[in-house]
Amino acid sequence: MISTDIDYYRASNDEECGITETEILGRGRNLQKFDDSTVTVFETRVRQSGILEQLDRWAAEDSNAEGMGGRPAMISIRALLVALLLLAHEGSPLHIRRAAYVLQHRLSAPSRELLDLPESPVSFATHIPTTKRWYTNTIRAFYRMKKLMDPYPQELYTAKTYTQIQEILRNHDEQRAEKYKARLDEYTRLFIRMTFMAQPRAVRRATKQMDVAFDQTYIGTPTTRGYSRKHLASKVKAERGANLGERSPGPVNAFAGWHVKSGKGERVDNQKGEIDQTAPGRGEWANYDWGWVANLAVRVDAEQPGSKRFRHLVVAASLSIPNMEVAEEGTRLLESAPTLDLAPGIADADKQHWANAKPFRLLKPALKIGFTPSTDYRSDRVGVRGGEHGGLFVEGDVYCPSTPAPLLNATKDFLDKQIDVETYRARLEERKAYRLHVKDKAKGNGKVLLRCPALGPSPTVTCPLREMMRTAAKKNRPAVEPETLEEEFLDTICKQHSAAFDLTEMQAPQQAFDYGSEEWETFHDHARNSVESENEQLKASGDEDIATARRRRVRGIAAAQILVTLLIVNHNLRKIAAFLSDQEIERARTSPRVQTLRRRDRVWANRYTKTTGSGDLTIPRGGQTATSAPPGNPDGGILTMMPMRT
Repeated sequence: MISTDIDYYRASNDEECGITETEILGRGRNLQKFDDSTVTVFETRVRQSGILEQLDRWAAEDSNAEGMGGRPAMISIRALLVALLLLAHEGSPLHIRRAAYVLQHRLSAPSRELLDLPESPVSFATHIPTTKRWYTNTIRAFYRMKKLMDPYPQELYTAKTYTQIQEILRNHDEQRAEKYKARLDEYTRLFIRMTFMAQPRAVRRATKQMDVAFDQTYIGTPTTRGYSRKHLASKVKAERGANLGERSPGPVNAFAGWHVKSGKGERVDNQKGEIDQTAPGRGEWANYDWGWVANLAVRVDAEQPGSKRFRHLVVAASLSIPNMEVAEEGTRLLESAPTLDLAPGIADADKQHWANAKPFRLLKPALKIGFTPSTDYRSDRVGVRGGEHGGLFVEGDVYCPSTPAPLLNATKDFLDKQIDVETYRARLEERKAYRLHVKDKAKGNGKVLLRCPALGPSPTVTCPLREMMRTAAKKNRPAVEPETLEEEFLDTICKQHSAAFDLTEMQAPQQAFDYGSEEWETFHDHARNSVESENEQLKASGDEDIATARRRRVRGIAAAQILVTLLIVNHNLRKIAAFLSDQEIERARTSPRVQTLRRRDRVWANRYTKTTGSGDLTIPRGGQTATSAPPGNPDGGILTMMPMRT
């Protein structure tokens, strides 16, 4: 059968290929209804996240007056979130118009009743005004929600002049932005917690602590024309001197930035109040993208790196402006991750975070939360980098001032390719003997009591200045050369029993594993691969594709984080389902284990319950012996009710 020349446009039976009434009603879009069970599941997940109660509290907090208010909204925020999650579940773009079509056409009567939605007329005569009304009410619901947590409110419909951009930046309220940014991050945290708690308890508690790897990745913005704050003043000056017809359209969004995607452009970390000077330059070999960055923390396994005990889910997320408060965004991720009912563990990151941020911005807050860093060091920060009380700061640890120079410079020599990896690892192992011993555990502020390695019950070196305890084990130890000890140059660590050190003062922060060791390399590679893999999966086309702005056209960073959060929710749920499916497949492949019945359970007689091991109930009451017909012996036999075990 082939298509023929037709003079109609509406198909009336199965053998005609014209355009159907349903296709006309949906303007060619998919209007297939969602299962009631699917709608119920997502509605339950929205309620269990706790975001609805939080939105109500924020709305009450922002309300300036008491009164009856206007008429009730036709579409609730609950219904909107369910519609967006349904779109994410089927892999559709998160467009508000598509969400309106879901609410108008793709829900059954029970689902409409569940979401408190009105009936929608299906006649074509009222199709156009009804569709417009549903879209208007849907986008109003979205903006009601966005208004409660938008740190950067501005008009986003038209292109601005550079003078207008300058005025928007000048009038920006930093205190309000901080408050509403916290709300936006709380919205994301609640949804991510809901996905994490959807795992079976055994999977959630596969480890006793929450180990994470965090990173940044680029997120596109619907408007691509950007500007540089570095050149903004000159642009405004040139604009004022130009005629009205000579002015070119400027950017739409004032709150975005240039992200260095590749090349020789420098990624910076500006603090609050500083002006980002990042901008594409002529003749510069670098690729820049205008938009935002997503800050993601992924769960990793520090106990068994590379194992498949659980899926590497996103456990904390946020959106921010590139090159601004990178360290502070990392701190917020670490504050959010421990709210998943697991103790803080190890936090791994690349050189942009631990190795680049000042201690008071990232290291001290992380230690206070309970996380221990894991990272690679910059090449200019290896070897001896200062010290305190005579101790030498070397790659996250404090060493004796008489440590041999080849051991202190082992990493430098390895990076300069002067020694091979075997020699490097051997020197690191030898260097451990000169590391100061911990007398008292580190406090949350990074302060720790350390003592000379020649002191204590387990000394690791011998020193002419120190007398070894009699209880110390008799074994060979590295010896400190007397020539390196001069009385006038001795510091606190060589004179006193112990000294207090501030580990946050080290340029290279102390780590969970010995830097450069095989254990450190295994975990660091596992953590970096895990978070980079999550970035690629979230940005891959066909599923969530969070980097593509065309799949979420609503403008503004708040709208982007609202929608990206829902995509992360779908990503986590999809990975959990795949993990459980893999477990079921593995169980099906493995032959079931036959439970062996123990002899003591197989052969016994209970005079009180009058039963045998086979559950025979024919034993007569009274007396020490009874006649019974055991299984397999229909002719009967004599069963003696004597104890078979003691």
